[in-house]
Amino acid sequence: MMALKATTMDPLHTFRALLPENIAFYLTLAIIAVGIFLFVKESFTIDVTAILIMTLFIVTGVLAPEEGFKGFTNSATITVACMFVLSFALFRSGVLDPLIRLLIRLGRWHFLAALVALMLFAAALSAFINDTAVVALLMPAALRLAERTGVAPGKLLMPLSFAALLGGVCTLIGTSTNILVSGIAEEQGFAPLGMFEFAPAAIWLTLAGVAYMLTIGLWILPKRGSESTEQTTTFVTMVRFEDGAADIGKRLADSQLRKEFDAEVRWLRHFRSTERATPTDEQVIQQGDELLIVIERDRLRELRRTKGVRLLTEEGRPAEPGELRLFEVVVPKGSRLAGRRLGTWQLLRDLQHGIIGIRRHDRDPDEDPGDLPLSEGDILLLASRQQPIYNLMQEDAITVIDEYEIKGIDIRKAVTAALVLAGVIGAASAGIAPIVITAIIGVLALLLTRVITPEEAYAAVEWKVIFLLAGVLSMGAALQKTGGDQLIANGLFDLLGDGSPLLALAVIFGITFLSTNVMSNNATAALMTPIALQLSTAMGVSERPFLVGVMFAASLAFMTPMSYQTNSMIYVPGNYRFNDYLKVGTPLNILVWIVAMVVIPMYFPF
Repeated sequence: MMALKATTMDPLHTFRALLPENIAFYLTLAIIAVGIFLFVKESFTIDVTAILIMTLFIVTGVLAPEEGFKGFTNSATITVACMFVLSFALFRSGVLDPLIRLLIRLGRWHFLAALVALMLFAAALSAFINDTAVVALLMPAALRLAERTGVAPGKLLMPLSFAALLGGVCTLIGTSTNILVSGIAEEQGFAPLGMFEFAPAAIWLTLAGVAYMLTIGLWILPKRGSESTEQTTTFVTMVRFEDGAADIGKRLADSQLRKEFDAEVRWLRHFRSTERATPTDEQVIQQGDELLIVIERDRLRELRRTKGVRLLTEEGRPAEPGELRLFEVVVPKGSRLAGRRLGTWQLLRDLQHGIIGIRRHDRDPDEDPGDLPLSEGDILLLASRQQPIYNLMQEDAITVIDEYEIKGIDIRKAVTAALVLAGVIGAASAGIAPIVITAIIGVLALLLTRVITPEEAYAAVEWKVIFLLAGVLSMGAALQKTGGDQLIANGLFDLLGDGSPLLALAVIFGITFLSTNVMSNNATAALMTPIALQLSTAMGVSERPFLVGVMFAASLAFMTPMSYQTNSMIYVPGNYRFNDYLKVGTPLNILVWIVAMVVIPMYFPF
């Protein structure tokens, strides 16, 4: 019997048994170092790096397979997935559309008042809804506000992103990092954080951050990107005049294209001809003629509906009336769509319809749109169903900056989604059930009431974040299993000597926010939370201020565009440069650090 057991023993189990404890610790440090290097280097996407780290822990024997994969069943991972679905249902219902229209009307009255409202609105929403979704929702309103007030978009988008981050730390569900920190603490035997437990301290940070952005930050923000109306609202497109078009047989000077749509014709190509010609006012438009035109956005939307005028890049399966929406999107940095040519089947498959017009980023507007590949910074006007656009947003392939032809609010779905979200938050806050249980019940309620479909629920989850969370949780598990968290905490304790707990909290906070600015916030939180817990234990003080400190520092990263997804989303539309984040974000991070050292001990005594 014993011989049989020996022959069937797991090889990884045997390897782990042969590892001295200190070797396992050094292996853990080496794997974490590799992970940090890959997070900073961005050789792979953050989710791939996280899964790679988890796999290395398993194959080297530091963690057993069931320990490595435990992140997928962690309550934090499940809760975050459910919150993505709940947020999507609220946005999908259109319940927030009137508030956005109100914000735009306020901007017509006074820019500063609109900026205050934008930041406070973003902060309030982010306290209960995923902050990435909040920025995606409000970015179109901010860009329209910039266009109508003549202010550079950069003056609005960075305050929007930073306000969303500040608001996200006000509640447990405001950001995935909060849920992650609470989940790690609970797994290590500490009490989980309450829904509003840290809200008073977080509100002080939010008010300080908003005040900074409305004063010093607004003064530092770049003014570049304030383009002329023609530059910001015109698009290039190719049109063909087919049977029934009113302009066939007319001179260009007398055409509807020129008189009603005020389009500028750059060149013309006759039917079955490959030669381009620069048309004059006397040029007669013939059936089958293809024209490259530059046209204002709203007039292009009208031209699309004109009989006999076909936009050459708009293809796709027939759509039911009202099924399509028009989206104005930008191709962000790192998008997988960059390099694809317009009109190719791969691109049309992604969009499930087609491209109405394009505004090239640093390209010759006289080039045929179909001849040049997309590049980062290009702006497209798309006709598509909502779901494919949402899917591309989740992949960071596009950033939506405006949306048109939005159908009215579905009252039943809007009320149901709002009530379900309120129920999830209320039940968890009252202690009726843990947040993971109330969130699961909330998602089931949305599905059973048909507010969303199962397909929409799956699409709403940002699976990249889920795999990231599952992967990075293995770092904390490995540190805890090998005693690494205790060794590092003891090292910090010895370094601080007889230093006060406040000094220790300041060190933990500083290390965390500096790390978050160069690597994933969730990875930083997973790494620092076990260390913070061990340090508080070694010092014989409450773990609460250290947990809150890690949570705040890991979420409030303003110094780089890659420090948080919302900062990356605004990079291209705001026409920012890397140094802009350093100039505006560094003072804000220092301010948050200082304020946190005052308010955290105030509400969470050592």
